[in-house]
Amino acid sequence: MKRRDLAKMYFPEMSDVEAVRSLRRWIEGCPKLMSALEELSMPFKKSRNLSARQVRIIMEYLGDP
Repeated sequence: MKRRDLAKMYFPEMSDVEAVRSLRRWIEGCPKLMSALEELSMPFKKSRNLSARQVRIIMEYLGDP
């Protein structure tokens, strides 16, 4: 899933860029979520595509969009 698509699920009223920024802020504001993503050894910050595991973890911590 593209990061933009997940961000738009959480922030449908925002532009793509604003939605991605807001999602990133939410994720970075949750230290437990950040450490869970880092444990996957998958680049989160630099990739545009998220793995199914990354999406599941994000939704686990942030709730369903």
